[in-house]
Amino acid sequence: MTSSFTKKIKNESGMALTASTMFIFVVLSIMAFYLARFSILNSESAGNYVSSIRARNLAQTGLEVGLRSVKASYSSLQSSVSGSLNGGSYLVKVDNTKDEQNTNLTYSHYSLLESTSQIAGVTRSSRLILSSFPDAFNLAFYGKNNGNSTFASSSPISGDLYFNGNFGTLNQQSGSAYSSLTSPSNGGLFHGIPLVEFPSFDNSYYENLLSTVSGTYGSGGGDSPALYFDGSDDYASIKNIHYDQKGEIPNLTVSAWVKLPSNGGGWSIVDFDRSEYYTCAVGIANGNTTAEGDRVAFHTAGENSYIHDMWGNTPIRDGQWHHIVWVYNSSEVNEKKIYVDGVLDKEMSAYPTNERLGYQGRWRRYGFLGDGSEAASYNSNRNNQYYRGYMDEISIWHRSFLANEVESLENVSNYSGSKTTLQAYWKMDEGSGTTLDDAHGNNDAILINSPSWQTREGVGSPGVVESETINLSSFTNNILVNDALLTLNNCVVNGPGVIMTNGNLTISGNSTIGANVTIISGGNVTISGNVTIGSSIENYSIMYCKNNLNLSNSTTFYGVLIGKGSSSTFNNANIYGASYLESQTVSMSNTAIVGSLVSKYSLGIDGSSSITKGHLPDIFGANVGFNPSVLPGSHLEY
Repeated sequence: MTSSFTKKIKNESGMALTASTMFIFVVLSIMAFYLARFSILNSESAGNYVSSIRARNLAQTGLEVGLRSVKASYSSLQSSVSGSLNGGSYLVKVDNTKDEQNTNLTYSHYSLLESTSQIAGVTRSSRLILSSFPDAFNLAFYGKNNGNSTFASSSPISGDLYFNGNFGTLNQQSGSAYSSLTSPSNGGLFHGIPLVEFPSFDNSYYENLLSTVSGTYGSGGGDSPALYFDGSDDYASIKNIHYDQKGEIPNLTVSAWVKLPSNGGGWSIVDFDRSEYYTCAVGIANGNTTAEGDRVAFHTAGENSYIHDMWGNTPIRDGQWHHIVWVYNSSEVNEKKIYVDGVLDKEMSAYPTNERLGYQGRWRRYGFLGDGSEAASYNSNRNNQYYRGYMDEISIWHRSFLANEVESLENVSNYSGSKTTLQAYWKMDEGSGTTLDDAHGNNDAILINSPSWQTREGVGSPGVVESETINLSSFTNNILVNDALLTLNNCVVNGPGVIMTNGNLTISGNSTIGANVTIISGGNVTISGNVTIGSSIENYSIMYCKNNLNLSNSTTFYGVLIGKGSSSTFNNANIYGASYLESQTVSMSNTAIVGSLVSKYSLGIDGSSSITKGHLPDIFGANVGFNPSVLPGSHLEY
């Protein structure tokens, strides 16, 4: 029994050992299986990790390609850019409205630049947010402050601002006030390094266009009157103006628009007797042996020195309209000057300094247009040297205009200075009849022997367009060109196209300048009245002003405003978009700016104005003069 029991124990022990051995084998087998599987998975993870890094790097490469494309030509990215490298591929695209999560971008001048890459089944993406303007425009207000002033404002400012200097009291509704100073006053914050840079602006596009300007534009359709004198017996007699005193005229300016045919000229435009007071002439007809020829003449009689004859240098008998200005200033050494089309043509010293016009006061003299005066009374003796050609817009002043003021006489109706010295202004816009109305006073002129009423050939009143619809598509290259002062009053201008003038530009009345119009002025720009330029941030205009800029009296502007003159003034205006001003003096009163204002200097702003960070025009790909920028902190990988 004991033997059987012992045998049984041995048998059971052997079975247990066998079972244990088998169990250990199974466990080891399972462990070996999982170890093998872990090794395989770990290898796969390592491979994926490497592929992920490669895909990430390729996505970054795609971003770099995209940035180069944006810099070279934004339009090249409109249909995306693709490429392959190191066994992978990338696709770069832009989106003007949505980000990578299909959420609307914060501002209309932002764009998403996204690069997506694939390598060995791994997909990675990188993105940047681009601004179509330099970084300074991503603020509500930027002041470089070259004048070292302190910026303060009681007007509300909504959005971040940056000022290269200290702060006074601010009325900031949202955002922060950043400064280049480490400890600015009144809650300002040090921006840190790098500081926000004043944007670089390339004006070559505008200046190159201005260098091509020639010709004068005005009312189209030839619907503005002018007078033609036939050179045989036509003239006009001036009522009420006469001279009868020695040295009666210390200062004089006469302005006129004239057009001479090839046989034109003949004597005076305005004449109060060459041997007693003055004669403003434009040449003697061909065949005459006197010295005038094709040129402008200015003959005067000094109070003691008697007659001095003067001729200009520029031939004007060319069938074109010219603006002529004769100036006498007794206090100057070169007291006599002739200007042709705004440019000094000739100056001379005729008399001792401070000698006035009016020889000895010998005779009373009344004046004429188109003939020489010998008249001691209204419409009496003349010298019968008749003028052949066209006249328009004549004014007589008892003051001497400076060189930089001469252009303002191209249209006296829009002259904003004092008119107390204006003696007579004949607009010659009657179109019929025999009386030339003095638009300033009571010195009308009467037409004698029927000078004929004509029209200005597509010019109208010189440089003036009244109550017209102008389609820029009807002009060569869609560009309206004017080589002098230009006034648009109660006009509608339809784009796309360019309005370009070398002189001062005035837009007034209920004028509307449509979308996609670029306005370029080599002079001052004055916009006053119920004027609207552009229609929205999406349908905007661009304005480049080389000199002083003035927006007032309910003006509304949508787009990009560029002022390079010494002064920029906004009074009762609404400006939507980007304003870039290099002016030493920038002032805002009762004006709202929504977008961004960037000033090379500072800003004077009253309590009834406001600046709000807002949308700017999307100028990617447009020739505006600014480079795009990457929004700081916008890089994201996913």
